[in-house]
Amino acid sequence: MTEAAHVDSPSHAGDEARELGELVLFHGGEWTEADYEALPPGVRAELHDGRLILTPSPTAQHMFASMTLAGLFQEVLGDRKRVLMEVDVRMADGRRYRAPDVLVLKEFRRGRPMDPANVVLVGEVVSPGGGEERSGKMTAYREAGIEWYLIVEETPAGFLGELYRLDADKYELVADAPPAGVLSLPAPFDSEIRLRELS
Repeated sequence: MTEAAHVDSPSHAGDEARELGELVLFHGGEWTEADYEALPPGVRAELHDGRLILTPSPTAQHMFASMTLAGLFQEVLGDRKRVLMEVDVRMADGRRYRAPDVLVLKEFRRGRPMDPANVVLVGEVVSPGGGEERSGKMTAYREAGIEWYLIVEETPAGFLGELYRLDADKYELVADAPPAGVLSLPAPFDSEIRLRELS
């Protein structure tokens, strides 16, 4: 007799959410790299200096913008395998795990997490209401030595863009564009992002 395929029911999904809530609520002390790696599959989270950050699923608009950016960098580089989305980057000896919306690598590597030494650029899509893109995430990427940091932020008038480059120990703004404008990318990208195409 063939065994019936398992289908997640609403009650099963509710049980998983409750178990995750209890796991987070009753976790004692700071979160470690081992704790983070032991999270159940499919949990969307990041780690920052002992603090677990649960992240919601992206909106359709957020995902479309991320996919469009990834496609642009794949075209610019001529190498699809060097551009990834939402893959963990391990930083600060495992005290920080972040999953940028878009990553550009020096060379393709299998598995996860990624070594920041192999990351050329990270890109973050900021949804209305914002997040840690200009605070905790920027600090993590800067201290990990990632050279380029791209932010595109959704506003009522469209996406605005900011491109930062690491200079010594701080990120310097090297290019920006207003909502629905054109963000120029210098070498080694030598391209532009038409921000209206992200909407």
